Amino acid sequence: MKRAISPTICAIALTFAVSINVSAQATPVPSDVKAFAAQYVAAFNAKDKARLISLNLFQSRACITPANKDIYDSVLFMNMRDPVPPNYMLSLIPVNEGNLKALANEEYFPVAPERELHIDYQYPETRDGGQLILWLVRQNGRWVGDFPCMTAQGIKNFREDAAAREQYKKLAAGIKDPLRSQLIAMLRKHETGEAEERYQKATGSDIRTSVLVIDALADQMH
Repeated sequence: MKRAISPTICAIALTFAVSINVSAQATPVPSDVKAFAAQYVAAFNAKDKARLISLNLFQSRACITPANKDIYDSVLFMNMRDPVPPNYMLSLIPVNEGNLKALANEEYFPVAPERELHIDYQYPETRDGGQLILWLVRQNGRWVGDFPCMTAQGIKNFREDAAAREQYKKLAAGIKDPLRSQLIAMLRKHETGEAEERYQKATGSDIRTSVLVIDALADQMH
């Protein structure tokens, strides 16, 4: 199971944990939130970055400047690797304040979010799936996205981590056949976990390295 934290930032910070008792905390998903989710998924699957950003508050959009747009674009690209299938499930839950505090060094919300919208999905007949976590606020009678902005420290950390990300890209690019063809075939069938296990077994890499190399290989396929 992979988790794409969207709309932009959280892929470079801590991975969010799903609330332990989602069913108890979740509230019925109103029709306008379902409509918002449908718009978001459509833009996500089309890899329409401009449309995704437009679904959010002005205050969040204003955090993207010419000086940092490359970072936001990079994180969006990492998140939009695989499409969300049509049989996704929605959960509207209270904001997990503990997670926000854990991320405070690298991210902040110009406007405090009111709810979390979880979009969970599974690819048929595979172990592979994912989750998008969106934050929402009510504005002018409708729900809109509210993504976190990067702090100066978050921007600095992302740029400093570029060398490490490049190393995993090089490892992915250096995979030779027949292993490369096997891994690509697995990824095309949404067998990410199987690909990670195959790479780990073939190379003797640790789990973390295997996950990051397979992520980089998947990026190179797109």
